Amino acid sequence: EEPSQSALGIIVCSGAFEAFISIMILCNCASMGLDAHSQVVDDFDPNIRLGLDVSEQVFTSIFFLEFLARCKVFGWRYYVPDTVEKRWNFMDGCLVFFTGVLFTWVVPLLQAMFGFSAENPVLQTLSVLRAARLARLVRVAQKVPLFREAWMLIRGLGDSMRTLFWTCIVICFVTYVFAIFGLVTMVRDLKDELKHLEASSPDQAQTSELALVLSYMIGIDNLMYTLIQVLMGDSFHAITRPILHYISWSWLYFYSYIAVAVFVLMNLVTAIIVDNALSTSRLDEDMEVKQKEAGKAKDLQELKKLFTLMDADGSGTLSWSEFKDSFDDPEMARKWMLLDFQPEECKELFSLLDDGDGEIETDEFFDGLGRMKGMAQSKDIFRMQKSLDAMQGRLGAVESLVAKSYDGQALATPRTPRG
Repeated sequence: EEPSQSALGIIVCSGAFEAFISIMILCNCASMGLDAHSQVVDDFDPNIRLGLDVSEQVFTSIFFLEFLARCKVFGWRYYVPDTVEKRWNFMDGCLVFFTGVLFTWVVPLLQAMFGFSAENPVLQTLSVLRAARLARLVRVAQKVPLFREAWMLIRGLGDSMRTLFWTCIVICFVTYVFAIFGLVTMVRDLKDELKHLEASSPDQAQTSELALVLSYMIGIDNLMYTLIQVLMGDSFHAITRPILHYISWSWLYFYSYIAVAVFVLMNLVTAIIVDNALSTSRLDEDMEVKQKEAGKAKDLQELKKLFTLMDADGSGTLSWSEFKDSFDDPEMARKWMLLDFQPEECKELFSLLDDGDGEIETDEFFDGLGRMKGMAQSKDIFRMQKSLDAMQGRLGAVESLVAKSYDGQALATPRTPRG
């Protein structure tokens, strides 16, 4: 959406506005941490508690006004998730409305109107969703160049969600298969061994140790949980070593699971995530090229419209009077200002675009403005280039004049005959 050129539009599109909102988001996240801390600490200062309540109202007001300002400047379609960028806008708007307006203003109002208790379990469950406002930190990482690497990590995590989902499914399947195999081949033997020890062995320590280990493995759910512990490398040798006393080949079972689930599967997942990241990077480069091409096409259309408006007689060229009148017209003057050209630069700009015949042709207009459009340095470079071209032309004329004078003097000088 094209932003409006009103004072509000200039403010909303400025870097200072984005910086202010980003700072407010960071401060709000800090206050939410203090708020969560105050709810579980008995001797928390009541004055700080009151300050947190006031700050919550302030932050909600700021974010809601920001939401309204963006709707005013960009239109309501700014929050319609029809593109990737607008999906983030849509998520940000939902966070502002549901975690701010709803839980900070609407829910307390309904609580006061209908007499709901603050201890109501439904309200307590809904209030937990306020923590989702922390997701606005994604907005900070996306908008602030300082957090570019953090945004890349967050985006990579989002792009890898599908891979992570199927990774969990495959790990569960592999663990399920190994758990069935372990129940059939090991747990039965361990149960028989425990019965034998309880009936014949006076060593209660050995019996208790085996009973404890067996409690981690009886049932497919317990064994799967134990295998996940093995997968994470979480002190699993305290479980596997006692089993070696009774089943000598059990090490092969556990290390086979580690080989399949850790060495093979995890490395494959890493390779897939890296490949997805590289593919996303290539797509980003292609998208950036397309955006630049679209921007150039848009700039060309704007210049064509500007040229058509300025060419009053439809001759296809711009005279000095037509060029000067464009800066006096309010609508065209605004377009010149959007291109970073001021009315006092009118004469100089005409001189830069004109090749010396007193009129600006279409190619001269598009080529010159296309090279000057953008940062102020572009105009300075173009101005310097035109000055150098003019100087080169004058030097060429002087050189030609000097050469002609030299040739004329040489012809006028009589030759002395050799004697």
